[in-house]
Amino acid sequence: MDLYSTLSLWLTNIRSLAELDDFCRQLWKLYGEESLGEDDAERLCEKADRQRATLKKGRAGRCALPRSCYTQRSRSERSRREAAHGPRDPARWRRKRRLARMQAVRPEFAGEFTEGESAALYIVMSDCRQHGKCDRSVKEIGDRAGVGPTTVRNALRKASTLGLLRVTERRQWRARNLTNHIVVVHRRQIAWITKFRPKLGLKFYPTGFKKAASTGTYRNKDTSQRSSRHGGGGSKPFDIDEMSTA
Repeated sequence: MDLYSTLSLWLTNIRSLAELDDFCRQLWKLYGEESLGEDDAERLCEKADRQRATLKKGRAGRCALPRSCYTQRSRSERSRREAAHGPRDPARWRRKRRLARMQAVRPEFAGEFTEGESAALYIVMSDCRQHGKCDRSVKEIGDRAGVGPTTVRNALRKASTLGLLRVTERRQWRARNLTNHIVVVHRRQIAWITKFRPKLGLKFYPTGFKKAASTGTYRNKDTSQRSSRHGGGGSKPFDIDEMSTA
């Protein structure tokens, strides 16, 4: 990074008039030492003047200064309460309420979680029941439970504090972090999802059909063959010649 780029980055992060004055002094000092060209110095002076006008305007209007040189998203006109009680997806809402009623957490801990957090923990417990761990992302757990990512994080944090789960973060250097590794560590919770919730996370509809009971035809046929083979098990058939001579 050259000197002009370094000074431009420094100017972008300035948030007070005192820092801006110090920047201008350092700028002209570098220009006097011939470390900075005349064109670069003029452009930096123009940026400093615009930054000074922005700082004065923000101080006069008592508004927060922008934290980045990029365009900021406009503030929503709705309050947090209105946004929380806004329209919701009915399918996700029904799925959240259905999973929360299945009570994947022991009764003594169920009161510590909200309805959405209980639904998120159902997804985590079902994966731990089937695979011994849960390595799904926060977004995937929220989509399966019908809740948002913040609700999933709150549920995992509360469960970790209560000693139900152990959440291991898998951070990567200079790369996107891997998903968390979640394991159930509470013994009574392990017994709960193993013994009292045997179908947790499994299919609730039958995947096969039982064989129909025998009607007895094969048994009767086998009995008649066995009696004829040993001779004397069944009744003697009629003889037409004997009946005529009698």
